[in-house]
Formats: sequence, C-alpha cells, structure tokens
Amino acid sequence: MIEVYSETSGGEMLKKLSLVVLLLLFLSTIPQLMLSQEEPQVTVEVNPNLELFAVVYILAFNGSDEFIIAPRDYVNDVLTYFAPYANSGAVRLIRDLIPQSFSYYVRDRSIRKFARNLVKMPYLGNMSESDPLLTEPYKQLVKFAKESNFIQFYNEHKEVYEKAVTPLKEVLPNDIPEKFVKFFGWSYTSYKVELSYSLWIHPYSEYTRDSAICIMTAQGDHLVRGMVMLHEFTHPYINRLMDSHPRIFENLTYYVDEVQRQLPAWTSLDPEPYSNEYYWNELLTESFAVYLAKTSNTSLMKMARYRELQDLSLGYYLLDEVVRELKAFEQSKKPGETFSDYLPVLVSHLKGIANSENVASYFKRKVPVTQLWFFDRAYSAGRIVIVYGSQNPDKRGNEYDKETALRLKEHLSALFSTIYDTSPSIIIKSDREVTAEDLKENLILVGGPVANNLTKNVQDKMPIKFILNGTWGLKRDPDVVGEFSAFFSRGNTFDALPLSAPIPQEGFGVVEVIRNPWSDKSFILIVAGVDRYSTRRMIENVKIFSPSYIIEGDEYIEAGFYTQTGGI
Repeated sequence: MIEVYSETSGGEMLKKLSLVVLLLLFLSTIPQLMLSQEEPQVTVEVNPNLELFAVVYILAFNGSDEFIIAPRDYVNDVLTYFAPYANSGAVRLIRDLIPQSFSYYVRDRSIRKFARNLVKMPYLGNMSESDPLLTEPYKQLVKFAKESNFIQFYNEHKEVYEKAVTPLKEVLPNDIPEKFVKFFGWSYTSYKVELSYSLWIHPYSEYTRDSAICIMTAQGDHLVRGMVMLHEFTHPYINRLMDSHPRIFENLTYYVDEVQRQLPAWTSLDPEPYSNEYYWNELLTESFAVYLAKTSNTSLMKMARYRELQDLSLGYYLLDEVVRELKAFEQSKKPGETFSDYLPVLVSHLKGIANSENVASYFKRKVPVTQLWFFDRAYSAGRIVIVYGSQNPDKRGNEYDKETALRLKEHLSALFSTIYDTSPSIIIKSDREVTAEDLKENLILVGGPVANNLTKNVQDKMPIKFILNGTWGLKRDPDVVGEFSAFFSRGNTFDALPLSAPIPQEGFGVVEVIRNPWSDKSFILIVAGVDRYSTRRMIENVKIFSPSYIIEGDEYIEAGFYTQTGGI
C-alpha cells in the first residue's frame, strides 16, 4: 500500500520518517548475522598492512629489537630486499615515533595503536599518498609500499606465511559462531584473525558491524595463540554485556582490591586492567574462552586446564568458578534466554563465595604460588638475596655455583628491566655467609641439597624433591602443598600428568617456588639440578610468567601449579 502525503498528514509522515531514520541507525549497529542467514566465515591471514608496518619497523632498528620475533633468515631477507629504502621517510618516522629509549609498555601500546588502524584499512599500496583521511605516518607507509614494491616481497613469502597460519586454522573450534548465538543471542558474519609474521603485537580485538577481528603475531605455540584467538573473539560480546549491566559488579570490588594488595607491583604497571570494570570484563572474557576450549573437539582441550591455572596465578582467581557458571547456564538454558539474563544469578553466586573479611584467605587458597608472585614481592621489597652452595667437597663445584649465581644475577637484572624498567638490589652470598636477617628476604637458592645447605634445610617443604637412587633424580611430593597439577610437554603436545607418574631420569633440574618458612612476607625460588652443570642450565627457566615449577631434561619438559597457604 502506498502512503499518500497531504497537508493534514504531514505531521504524522514526519514522525514516520524520523522513526525510519532511527531504525536505520539502529540496524547499522546490529551484527550482520542477526539480519541474514549466511554462514559465518572464519579467516586467518598474515595481513599485508601489518607486515608492511613490520618491515618498516625491522628497517628502523636494523633487525635488532625486542619486538622483532621473526626467524633470522626472514629478517635478513627484509634487510637485503629493502636495503635501498632503509633510510626512507617511513623508516625514519617509525624510529622517531617508537624509539628504543621508550619503556617497553609505551612502545607496546604504540605498536598496538598502529595495528588496530592498519587492519581496518585497504592495502596501503593501493591508496593515494594525498588521501586527506591519512595522517602523516600512514602517508609515509603508502609511499614506502609503492616505492619499494612491498607487495612483491609479500607475495614471494606467501608459503612462509601459510606455514605459520595453518596450525591456527586447524586449532579453532568449528562451532564458535553457534556458541556465541547460544550464549548471547547473536553472532558476527565473519571472524578474522589478522597477523603480523615478524612483529610482536599485543593481542587485541576490534570489531565492525559484521566482523570480529583478532589482531596478534603469527609466531609462537599454536595452542597458546589459539586460546588468544578465542579470548579476542569473545571480547566484543562481553563488552556489550558489560555495557548493558554497567554497575552489576560494583559490590564485588573487594575481589579486585585483593589482587592489587597481593600483586602490587604487577597491578601498578598498567592499572587499567585491574580497575573494577576492566577486571570483570577480562575475567568474563577469559572464562568464556577457557569454556570454549574445554568444550571444543580440538587440541585446545588439552590447553584449557593449564590456561585456567595460569589465569588464576595472574590474579583472575574466580575464573574456574565462572567457567562452572557458564556450564550451569548452558545446561539449564531456557528458550530465548541469554547469558545477559543469567548474569545477575552469577553475581549472586560470586557474592556467596567470599566477602571482604575472608577474601585474603580465599585468594591464597586459590592462587598458585608462581614465579610472578616471587618477582612481584621481590620488586616491591626492593631486594633479593641469591644464595649459592658451599658444601660441595669438590671446591671447584663451589666456585662453579658461585659463577652460576653471578650469571643468574645478570639474567634477573635483564628480566626486571624488561618488565618493571628497573631492578631491585640483588645480593649474592654463600650459604655460609647468610644471616638471620637475610633468611627473611626473598631468596633464590642456587644448587641442590648436597651443594647448598639452605636447599637442604627447606627440602621437606619443596613439592619437587631430590632423591638418590643410584643417581640423583627428582620426584613430586604433593603432600607439602595444596592443589597440585602437573603437565607434560613434548613438542606441541600438552597433557596432564598423574602425580604418581615417575619423573624420567632425563629430568636434570628444577626451578620451583615456595613460601619462605622464615618470613610470611616473602618467597623462595629454588634453581637446582642433579649436578652443577644442570643447575646452570636451569637459569633459562627463571621467567617472570612461569608456573609454580618447571622440570627440564634433554627430551623432557614438565610444568605445573600448586597452591601453598600462609604468608600475608
């Protein structure tokens, strides 16, 4: 039926036109799948704009920078192919905008800002340098792409890129869109993973009217990156959920306050993720990603529990509870019900788990003791004491362990400088020189119970113990800690281990964290091998984001998490 406009119906017609305009504006924000029945598409690619930016970045710092993570032969290809353009305007500009003198976090944010803009642009080599919508950095990238014929280099390396992205394509669950529809009532029509092959890009999510976009690097373990993809694809849904319930977590701030109290240095590096709203957004997002992995039919199932424990150790200590709530919702879901309807129920359940009076003890029961906790406490205290052994009858062994302690100090200084910009004071002493006051510090013990008297003194509190059965070896002792989970990794496999399983003789050393029995405010990190040479080899496993312990051998890697109550 055709509407006929007349003077008497003009007011009504104007109202109708206004409603139509408002409806069109509303529809433009609705994800495309709500308006069509087309099958959602999932794509994974090395994005040409991101790699263009990465190439310019490699040239800016002559292939040597902590954010450059491509294999060396690829970096050499870049330096050779683009040598005539090594001092172009784009290269100079990136060098000036992201100088190596800036802190790691400032440079990380700058790279991420470039990346999030680049993935939403058409290939820059097809754009005009005079485009008024482009700012100077992007104009320079357009010019570089054209003058260097970047796309030829990109096309010549497509096989390299495809080799990197294929494992990611294989690991993504097929039912991601279905899960989003089931929980949130809608889905995007496309899910895009946009990668840089050669540059570290902090994982990030962007979204348009019809696409969810995950931006990150192509390098690294495909299971870890698979979990990242699930996390970033989930963010747009949780962002909308939080927007629709803006104050729903305001009475649960004590959970976040406790994270800041227990991990003060870590949470102060970037306070935003540990603000109340951001924290709950991240917790819900990661919980859903873990749940997707746990209920998938891909190898990510093996990664899910490890990832869950890792998240707990980073301060998201309600994550496993939220995962259980997601399962409960999916099993009890009524027709038309979404997770938004269930959210008040979840909040009510979380309120019943802990309150401001007992949240500290709950935190310690849930959060595994890890190297992050050790490093955070040591940085906050401003001091670490490294203690090497002097008990070896072979004096050369004592000197060797002393040299290992010196190398460990250098390693620690670099780690602290990377994450925290500065390092605490690091003191080295032998086990004969340690004072009663030293024992209360955050300690690192170098050497096993035969070489180091302090290691011998805390052996009964170590969940990974040294045993002598003809030769020295290692065994787990879950009785001295709380919840204990062990995992075995060889290549790309990732399997849970029964705690009764023997540790192979090829396991030559361990790095493990325990609470300090001489002080309830500090921790002890033990770096020890079955001999002096193995002890030194274990230094490389001293990492801020490592789990509670790592056992390494020539063909064997085991890692795990355990809780240990006590302390402040």
